[in-house]
Amino acid sequence: MTENTPKLTPTPCLLAGLLAFLVVGIIEALTMLSGSLFEAGVGEGLLTLFYIIAFDCLVGLIVGLGLALIMPSVADILKPRNSLKSHIFSNDAALLQDTAAWMTAGLLALLPIALSAFAGGHLAHGFNQLRLVGPFVALAALAGSVAALFLLCPLQRFSRFVWRKLAPRGRLIFPAPIWPVLAVVLVVLAILFYLTRLDLGSMKLGGYIALVLGLCFALILLWFHALPLLRLKGIAAVISVIGIAGFLLATFRLDQATMAQRVLPKDAHLAREALQLGRKLLDRDGDGYAYYLAGGDCDDEDADVHPGAKDIPGNGIDENCQGGDAPLPEPDPVVEEKPDPVVEAPVEEKPKPRYNVVHIVVDTLRYDHMSLFGYERKTTPNIDAWSKDAIIFDRVYAQAPNTPRSFPSFFTGRYPSRIKWIKRFERFSGIQPESETVFELFHDAGWRTEAQTAHWYFEKAKNIKDGVELWDNTGFLSISESNTQIVAHELTPRVTKRLDELAKLPDGQPFYLFAHYFEPHGKYMNHKNVKVWGDKLMDKYDSEIYYVDHYLQPVFDKLRELNLYENTIVVLMADHGEAFKEHGFLFHGRNVYEEELRVPLLIRFPGQASRHVTETVGLIDLLPTFAELFGFKAAQAQGKSFLPLLTGEGSYEERPIYLEQLSYPGYEKDVFGVVFKHQKAARHVTDNIDEFYDLDKDPHEKDNLLLKDPNAGKELRKLLMQFMDGDPGE
Repeated sequence: MTENTPKLTPTPCLLAGLLAFLVVGIIEALTMLSGSLFEAGVGEGLLTLFYIIAFDCLVGLIVGLGLALIMPSVADILKPRNSLKSHIFSNDAALLQDTAAWMTAGLLALLPIALSAFAGGHLAHGFNQLRLVGPFVALAALAGSVAALFLLCPLQRFSRFVWRKLAPRGRLIFPAPIWPVLAVVLVVLAILFYLTRLDLGSMKLGGYIALVLGLCFALILLWFHALPLLRLKGIAAVISVIGIAGFLLATFRLDQATMAQRVLPKDAHLAREALQLGRKLLDRDGDGYAYYLAGGDCDDEDADVHPGAKDIPGNGIDENCQGGDAPLPEPDPVVEEKPDPVVEAPVEEKPKPRYNVVHIVVDTLRYDHMSLFGYERKTTPNIDAWSKDAIIFDRVYAQAPNTPRSFPSFFTGRYPSRIKWIKRFERFSGIQPESETVFELFHDAGWRTEAQTAHWYFEKAKNIKDGVELWDNTGFLSISESNTQIVAHELTPRVTKRLDELAKLPDGQPFYLFAHYFEPHGKYMNHKNVKVWGDKLMDKYDSEIYYVDHYLQPVFDKLRELNLYENTIVVLMADHGEAFKEHGFLFHGRNVYEEELRVPLLIRFPGQASRHVTETVGLIDLLPTFAELFGFKAAQAQGKSFLPLLTGEGSYEERPIYLEQLSYPGYEKDVFGVVFKHQKAARHVTDNIDEFYDLDKDPHEKDNLLLKDPNAGKELRKLLMQFMDGDPGE
């Protein structure tokens, strides 16, 4: 260092970290300012802002202590100011050229590291075990680092040659070494901007970006460590007290701060990461949940007791911390013996119909992005026209927000948590062979069963295909390849060809034909020869809906052409919806909000006029409806037949419909919900957050009524807790 520059001491290092993250905390708090922040009162809103700033200050304290421990020694060894002066502000042209050459070579040597890491990430995208992704990418980057070392010297010689040509006097407007520094700054800013623009779905990078920016700001402050501001120990003490006091207050009182308890785990950035780290550090029994920091664990000394545990009925222990022990199941009623009834003449039963069934599932289709349901864009003109012959269900819910949980649910008529999985905590688990599926029940009842698909899931999930006589999954690709897979234009000809053959079945044997259209599942793409609205994410999503709609029309036409229409039930539905950051996420598989779980369901039923059904049903109810209609038993199904809504005969009483986001590798969060009488209660188990919404007044679920009234939806939330208590955990 120069004689005029004070030696770097621990105090400026500590203060640099504290000041940098105080600024980050204030910026983060300002981004949270909105009317909804103060729904629970001004005091609640201000307390939430305090927690955000305090948690960021605590991060600053940790970073500052790390800088104070490391940077003085680094500064003594490297003497950065002298190095800067001698290597950048020198008048020696050769020295400037060499310095610029080494900097440029180092920058270029980063390319093989980046490319190998990118290639590793691309390959790892298809891994089933997400825990292997990080180590694999790191290994690829390490291989790239070895290549970079071998390339460094040749790159330096090449760069020196270039700089001698570009700056023979060591200067190109500015001293030559400044240009590689500017290039690094621009690259870093470009990367950060790119990360903020990525469609990363469940990956919330805001906290990590804030951490990087805070570190950069702290290092910039350290460069000016001679400033009097960085030597005021009183400021360091004040900021440290804010961070420590906020953390201690949150440790013991966060569960009583309604708004802060909701905002920090869900919407905050760096404060969110600090909270999650704090919960992990305070988790004394290692079960993944903490008692402190509103972690929800009611017994942090017992690893078998936590919000994600399964409650054993009647043992007097509240294993899942839901506020009471699950009750024992009611015993079967005692049937009194009665004298034999008088034998009367048997009543002749009306024979059960034997309609064909064409069951079409359009993956990831949001009901409110269909023009049929009032969407502003004409995305589904062919479905709109066909729906004039169909019964349209206005309020339908999938039971899970992703394909690997939703498909087995409506195939078996069971809630995801009640399915007998081969391995529940797995991304694409199959089901136990004793499970009854819609295919098996139709097959056993005499229907010809077939399926036309082109998706990798049907190759991975065991026992899903049981009971299917012909399952054509031609054209399925790997997980990574399926991101850009185009299916509909190939699938529709296969479906219509099978309809030609099925129409020839002997003796009028009925058939059940299942077809799965993969679009509009991401990655969304614009398609040739169909309408394109633009290049934004939602534009392309809508274009994909239009693309599928275009290729559904030949299926409708073929049914009419073969005279199958009046003897065939046609079901058109989605397995789940799609999110566009209505609640912070893109895509699906994260929550139980409307955008991910409310789906379209249209049923063309021979002899029934088109109409809208306003009662709430679930996809879980489809199998029991088939069973009642066709007279076969679906003993394992948990849904409820809505046949009266189809035929108009008899009465139908709505009941609660439950929703489940079950933890899986890569997203280890459990969320449960229930919908009843246009109200929804939700329990974010992992984040220890409760929500209650009036869907008539608040269809987009922005106004959590529990923030205003802790007793809102008490009865519905009680039903949800009882449902969660009944989870067998299989």
